[in-house]
Amino acid sequence: MTCDPLPLGYVDDWSVRPGDKIAIRAEGTGKSKIDLVRLHGLSGHPLPLNYRSERIGPSIETILQPKQIDTGSRAETNQGPSAALRDVWEWSVTIQPTLVDKGGVIKWGDRFELELKDGFLKLSFGLAVLSLPVKAGSWIDVKCTYSGPLLQLELHPVGIDARWQQERKTELRVAAMDISGDLVIGSGFSGKIEAPCFRRNGALSARWDFSKAMQQQEVPGEGPHASTLRLINTPRRAVKSSRWAGQSFDWRQRPDLYAGIHFHDDDLSDCRWPTTTELRLPPDAASGIYAVRIETAAGLHHVPLFARSHRNPAVLFLASTFSYLAYGNSLWAPPNEQEIIASYPREAEAMRRAGLSTYCRHRDGSGIGLVSTKRPILNATPGLMGEAIGGQVAFNDDLRIIEWLDRTGEHWGLVSDHDLHREGAAALGGARVLVTGSHPEYHSRETLDAIESFTRQGGRLIYMGGNGFYWRVSTLSDAPHVMELRRAENGIRMWIEPEGEYHHQSDGEMGGLWRRLGRPPNHLVGVGYSAQADNERSSQPYVRTKEAENPRALFLFEGVTADRIGDTTSLGAAGGYEIDRTDQGLGTPGHALVVARTEEFDADVLPVNEERLTHTRLDAADPIRADLTFFEGPAGGAVLSSGSVLFAGALEEREGAGRIMDNALKRFVDPEPFRLPQEPA
Repeated sequence: MTCDPLPLGYVDDWSVRPGDKIAIRAEGTGKSKIDLVRLHGLSGHPLPLNYRSERIGPSIETILQPKQIDTGSRAETNQGPSAALRDVWEWSVTIQPTLVDKGGVIKWGDRFELELKDGFLKLSFGLAVLSLPVKAGSWIDVKCTYSGPLLQLELHPVGIDARWQQERKTELRVAAMDISGDLVIGSGFSGKIEAPCFRRNGALSARWDFSKAMQQQEVPGEGPHASTLRLINTPRRAVKSSRWAGQSFDWRQRPDLYAGIHFHDDDLSDCRWPTTTELRLPPDAASGIYAVRIETAAGLHHVPLFARSHRNPAVLFLASTFSYLAYGNSLWAPPNEQEIIASYPREAEAMRRAGLSTYCRHRDGSGIGLVSTKRPILNATPGLMGEAIGGQVAFNDDLRIIEWLDRTGEHWGLVSDHDLHREGAAALGGARVLVTGSHPEYHSRETLDAIESFTRQGGRLIYMGGNGFYWRVSTLSDAPHVMELRRAENGIRMWIEPEGEYHHQSDGEMGGLWRRLGRPPNHLVGVGYSAQADNERSSQPYVRTKEAENPRALFLFEGVTADRIGDTTSLGAAGGYEIDRTDQGLGTPGHALVVARTEEFDADVLPVNEERLTHTRLDAADPIRADLTFFEGPAGGAVLSSGSVLFAGALEEREGAGRIMDNALKRFVDPEPFRLPQEPA
């Protein structure tokens, strides 16, 4: 096998419509073939996986070249302040470095630079250099002063731990120089920067208050020589600054306590590659999941596309693009699966280079909470890569749902989370049935509102997964390709948000679990995430309950003779990995029917954090389980929830789980309204 890097690519928008022109931005080495393909399904488990695709139109042959990825966030302007030979000037800034091995704080023209290097803060002015030691994690007021011929560097500890730190000062005699040019703040730096300010001859020349324009990717300047700073690669905003000591936990109430920006040397929101070639989705293209397939001698890469319908189908599949993005380029795996990642070194290195997922951390240890579609993502892809690298990212399992939809013969279309977020319930058109993916974990307020509106107006919803509607996300108004996540307070997570930083920079709303935000998924789909295993090997089949005999639910079991459902599937048994159950205390409707539920799980399947108050398992009277749940909704609608991430693997069971979902879809498409059961007298 060649040692050349894998081909990589991305598009500007994952969501496309028939007739759209698609700009492909790709890199690789040497000859390449680029195709547009429609993905039809998936089979096989354990690895390798086999996916079926159909090429759309002719191949494009081109020569690919390696490209640079400009990682690291920063603030910059090409109109920095200036100082003449005889001027007395001062730069002041407050910093909290989280790494001290390297990183630029302020670079002004080509003669002034304040930077971190090997544990020292170094000031360079022409050929003169001053340096003082600094400590990671501490807030420091920094002053760089020139009053010819004396150049001074002063460090003054501030913040709640200032009493443990020492003030430091050093100086050097330096010949005067005039200075001007571009201004760059935070390039290669990891940590927080607050209140950069430049004074000349005792008067304010330029100052930037990072508590201003919090939701934007630009920061306006103050002073006669201050231009607007552009933020590159979306550094983290709405973060605590040096004066924060618990006075407020919402940046909207006290923006002065959130006057810093957290830069990371590995932030990435847009690779900014030029267009390699263009493809066009045919005007008569069927709705569904497509991919741009990029192939070189070194390997194969797929860029996902989600094609909307040009008609108004009765059935829509909701592609979990927020969840695909949250898991995109994830290198996290439980200890027993780390060897899988180790066996794909080229893929892992490409992920690190293109920016990791929200399940990973930045190099400074802080959680990755801003992720973008404008970069190569290696595990939102069919087949081996998507399953082996990054765990259960849902993309491959959702291809199993696509295959099932094709098999039913129903005319169906596709809509994505991003479409629903932008357009609300209008994106669903005249659809009667909405089918979710296998792992619709991440949702915005807008997507939840749209789905709730759909069900209130008589829409029928099939929740084909588990761990759904769990974390709140949002997008940046001036960078809608960037999704924001704050892992606040509770939940299953790989990192925790720092206290005081639970509110999103995008809209100021609280982040975290929808359950903690007053909208548990039980209200919407009758079940909510309750337990998890390390992998699909800890899975169980469903067993029919007495409630399956209720006349309201009999349609689901037409042609199903066995009591055990999803016993042996492509992913293990149908119930497992991440599972949901009913709970009326969290909003499950009182008339909901649990028509099947899993048997008892092994001891390694444990309740999620928010399900327990102590270190013990759940009470024996309320065991860990997955509930297959049905209930009628208002205005003639209904909901069927599978309660398991692994349920999609059981759709191939033609006389069991597959038949149940066939029956559900057939009845849900039928315009005859469902009726809410009569309240008991």
